[in-house]
Amino acid sequence: MSAPDLVVLGLGPAGRAVAHRAAAAGLRVRAFDPAPDARWRRTFGLWADELPAWLPADVVAAVSSPQVIARTRRDLRREYAMLDVDALQGALPLDGVDVRAERAGRDGHGAAFVIDARGPAPSTSADVPRQTAAGVLVPAGAHEELWMDWRPAPGVPDDAPASFLYAVRVSPDAVLLEETCLAGAPAITVDGLEERLRARLAARGVAAGELHERVDFPLLHAGPRRGRGWCGAGVRGTTLHPATGYSVAGSLAFADDAVAAVRDGRNPVTADAVAAHRLRAAALRALLGMSPAEQRDFFEVFFGLPDPRVRAFLSPRSPATTNAAAMAAAFAAAPWGLRRRLARGVAPVVTPRASRRRR
Repeated sequence: MSAPDLVVLGLGPAGRAVAHRAAAAGLRVRAFDPAPDARWRRTFGLWADELPAWLPADVVAAVSSPQVIARTRRDLRREYAMLDVDALQGALPLDGVDVRAERAGRDGHGAAFVIDARGPAPSTSADVPRQTAAGVLVPAGAHEELWMDWRPAPGVPDDAPASFLYAVRVSPDAVLLEETCLAGAPAITVDGLEERLRARLAARGVAAGELHERVDFPLLHAGPRRGRGWCGAGVRGTTLHPATGYSVAGSLAFADDAVAAVRDGRNPVTADAVAAHRLRAAALRALLGMSPAEQRDFFEVFFGLPDPRVRAFLSPRSPATTNAAAMAAAFAAAPWGLRRRLARGVAPVVTPRASRRRR
């Protein structure tokens, strides 16, 4: 291959989607990954209306209309899709991509634009916010489907770190029940979440076998999101939502944005995308500062907002102004004590800009 138009570092979902779509569009693509054929094992869910039109229908394993419970039960008024992970990986072939089974950094690739999708940098610091979860599979119909159930598990004190039950259909025959720590620094351990999950199941008379899934990943990457001749994707970019942990929908949609930008000589990660990501990171900081009761109060307020506001904030692709409007709506609807928590989270993002204007 002659000098590539695009170099992709990492072939997880974010990197593989970019490499696949770029090659399909006729770009010369080189990709680096020490294990390019490794199978993906995590479950992936997203809102059905966020599925790219170019994906084949068979990547969707199940669609449901789950509810949420914070203080009260609410309908989300939106279909939720769980993906067949093997089918998704198979739908992103690397035909025409020069795949190198090795590690590589961002430098030394000539004039090619580089997309860094290598995933999170290793860290053992307890200060790094993480999302953790422990999940089991049960037969469909054995448990109701709930996108978030914030009611404490049996035996868990109200003031203990909060977790919620994520109960969604993953196939016509099975439901995934997953006890989830949305964000913690430190997060609840997977073993601790399994204990809570087993307590829930025992109280409801639901039988389940061994763990199907163990989840533990950082919600933030310490480095920059873009630079001259490169940008990040996934956790290294702006397509992982720091306050929810969702990334697959944003990463799939980002792939075509990246192709168009590279063709036009632009950076796919815009300044507005970085600003919006900072706002979402501020929301994460606000969540981390809340007590368990305040977190449940917050989600009661949040899911009571008008549907466009909820959708805008949950999307990792909403522009900064739309994110700010959704956050402002949540602030206005929140009780005074919760407003203080939200203000403290947002202050580090807002104050520096205000200071610059005063000088």
